Amino acid sequence: MHMWGHGSQYRRGPESLRGTQPTAMLRLPCYCCAEGCRNNIEHPRAKPLKDFRTLQTHYKRKHGTKPFMCRRCGKAFAVRGDWRTHEKNCGKLWFCICGSDFKHKRSLKDHIRAFGHGHAPHHGDLHTFEDEDPASEIEQDDETQ
Repeated sequence: MHMWGHGSQYRRGPESLRGTQPTAMLRLPCYCCAEGCRNNIEHPRAKPLKDFRTLQTHYKRKHGTKPFMCRRCGKAFAVRGDWRTHEKNCGKLWFCICGSDFKHKRSLKDHIRAFGHGHAPHHGDLHTFEDEDPASEIEQDDETQ
């Protein structure tokens, strides 16, 4: 599926996505097996997850071990993508010209949209708490093995 973005010669349709389960199975709503979870079928207000892939990610995030740890703040993550995204932005602040600061760029954008006139990103709007760069992801992977 990644190769689809590289041209039509790579697009062979869903049949080219070979997996361990049929495509129809992957698209069925799924419930979590953990007791007490809002996505468990036994929960009084149970809410199914949209497909099997979403169930896998949900289970990792909510009930699984968290082997990936931020080297700056120590926060643990179960999903590698969540960890990578967090490490890119950990310790950064975004500023508005009104003087407000935000941990997330999205929060700054929402602030500007909500208050409008007199609010905009401050030039040089990104500041970090630490100047040092964390070790590369490859070094992190080597440490965990």
